[in-house]
Amino acid sequence: MFESGPVQYLVLADRAVPYLLARVRWPDVCQAISAASPEWLDDPGLFDLPYDPSAVSLSFVQAASVAAGWGRRLSSEPAEDAPSYLRRMPAYWSDLTPSELRTWGIEFVGRRRAAARRLGVGRAQLPKTATKRRSHPRLRLDGRAHIRSESTTISAGLVELDERGVQCVLPEASPLVEPGSTLSGPFLLEAEVNASRICLNVPGRISWHQNTEAGTHFGVAFGDLAAGETDGVRWFLAAARRKRRPR
Repeated sequence: MFESGPVQYLVLADRAVPYLLARVRWPDVCQAISAASPEWLDDPGLFDLPYDPSAVSLSFVQAASVAAGWGRRLSSEPAEDAPSYLRRMPAYWSDLTPSELRTWGIEFVGRRRAAARRLGVGRAQLPKTATKRRSHPRLRLDGRAHIRSESTTISAGLVELDERGVQCVLPEASPLVEPGSTLSGPFLLEAEVNASRICLNVPGRISWHQNTEAGTHFGVAFGDLAAGETDGVRWFLAAARRKRRPR
């Protein structure tokens, strides 16, 4: 006999954009979905995923946001009678075979996102002072930020974002967003304007907050973003900017 622990939720991301969501509990739960394959699939290779350095551990709230972006409602119970995928063992999630990529519909993983490059077009021709001012373009956004800090998830309104940090708003004050407080991450950000999502596996620090009649506004300074995460933020901002641009 064994004692079942809590289900773990994990995501794989390409330049911070989630492409595979898994739920794992040894030895009875090993299921995943992707944007191209939104039906739960059993895969014993998922038992190796929590030990892969590329996997990001999410809270249930963050995982539910990823699933919702793919048109799925995340249940706390595993799917029954899910089809099984027989694969090579052990599983190497950082180096998937062509068959594995096709099964999950993620052949695009590793390709460059053109939208991320467009954000920097023309920057080389700007004067140095202008380049410095625009090196971290900030954009006002409507959306949600689901921020995990240890065992707690803060779900706040998304207000502004750039490569250095994010501004959010809560309806009420919270001791978790006092200036100087640290947040372990990850950050799951979703934009309402185009339903895009990115996952930043970095810690953060509350840099300021202000209580107003509209709620508690606070700023978070990100830790160091990986190169792929920087690309993800630029893609996220560029996609939102194009969606808001008048036709």
